[in-house]
Amino acid sequence: MKRILALFLAVTAAFLPLFSCSEKASTKTSDTAAATTEEETRPYLDSLGDYNFGGEDFVVLCRKDTEYEAGVDELSGDIVEDEIYRRNLEVSERFNVKIQRYAIEGNWPQRESFMKTLMDEVAAGGGSFDLVLGYQAYMCSTGLADYLVNIHELPAVDLDAEYYYHDIISQITINGKLLYLVGDYTLTVWKHLFVYFFNKQLATDYNLPDLYQLVRDGKWTVDKLIELSANVYSDVNGNGKEDDGDLYGLATDFGNIADAYYSAFEIPITVPGPDGLPMINTDISKFDTVVNKLSNFIHNSPGVYSFKMVSTMTENPLNDMFVAGRALFYPDMLDYAVIFRGLETDFGILPYPKWEETQELYRSQSWNGYNVMVVPKDAKNLEKTGVLIEALNAASLKSVVPTYFDTALKVKFTRDEESAEMLDIIRKGISYQFGYFFQVPLYAGCEAFRIRDLVDKSKPAVASTFRSVENKLNANLETILKVYIGESE
Repeated sequence: MKRILALFLAVTAAFLPLFSCSEKASTKTSDTAAATTEEETRPYLDSLGDYNFGGEDFVVLCRKDTEYEAGVDELSGDIVEDEIYRRNLEVSERFNVKIQRYAIEGNWPQRESFMKTLMDEVAAGGGSFDLVLGYQAYMCSTGLADYLVNIHELPAVDLDAEYYYHDIISQITINGKLLYLVGDYTLTVWKHLFVYFFNKQLATDYNLPDLYQLVRDGKWTVDKLIELSANVYSDVNGNGKEDDGDLYGLATDFGNIADAYYSAFEIPITVPGPDGLPMINTDISKFDTVVNKLSNFIHNSPGVYSFKMVSTMTENPLNDMFVAGRALFYPDMLDYAVIFRGLETDFGILPYPKWEETQELYRSQSWNGYNVMVVPKDAKNLEKTGVLIEALNAASLKSVVPTYFDTALKVKFTRDEESAEMLDIIRKGISYQFGYFFQVPLYAGCEAFRIRDLVDKSKPAVASTFRSVENKLNANLETILKVYIGESE
């Protein structure tokens, strides 16, 4: 993957010039400080051109819960947030802008109010926000599209640059229109990446093979997961019941966690149609096999403890089980490594298993609560927005992302070199698809056909469920595509 390979090189190689800037900029200046050294001129930013925005504000509308991604107010000793602070300071000084944040509640329960804030501002033409960082699952709402700028038409943005995620861009660019952008500035993409954690002491106690070597040999598959975990169970609390006080081979949430199997097992929700546009994948034979295998594993194995998380829940008991050493395997988001660093028992990190050994890569994806960049149509200075988007992503590639992966995760939060090696394998296999990006509007009224809802049943009827929602899925997809191509002729 072009994007991931570039990210590896960024850690060890000198940052190459990114692209030549537009000659149309009215705010450029040719004045440069002759005495500055090459390091002081920050060539990876200077390749954008000598823009000077006269001390104007650059305002980012963002979620309170992930405000740190847009910026922090001071150095705190947190190695990642300190890099974010230095990144913003560097970009602010280089382009003479004041980066400001307007943070409001914007998690899933507050989705309507977050979108309303953006839409009301655009409708009023106030131009208060230059950039928006919003929750991916709801920012792709078709009702929001008319309020956003086509990124392809944004000045100074080079979408071929290595700090943008080309998989996502290629999947969600339709008819030359791209409304959502993801890059190294949106650190939550990495933090929300799905992985498998495992308890190293339990792996030893149950005489498991070298799990890292299984991954290297391409033999870490769903069948191997089932083999190693299905019968790992102990009634730890001695109450004669299977509950969250006992020890299991696998502790899993079959809400968001299940979504990662679309990528892990290479199951396309949509496929290219004859006209090149996405169409619903009607070949559900593999999907049927996957769902039934997972359902049988979940419902008929003593070694599995599972339930479905919903948005109203404030606590996840599975975390407590893993922290307490009562789960051998536990799939969740990568950033939980920060929480698990306090464990007395060592843990390791693995990719999601493959469907079968012949699959080339270990695949994963991010939970769709990560942030995407969008530009409101009433942004006052699109040139400034484009330049700052480029600069913030370029600077994040140079400092923030390497600090998160190579210092925070690999050095500070993981316990062994093998887990660090696994992170590189996971990053190589990151996968995004149109159908999952637009999952919320696509599956509206069709939730019964999502992998999480089917696996939740002990006897999932995949084929009949698909037939019951197929027309609705197609109608939903047509509504999404109208944003890009207008009404069908």
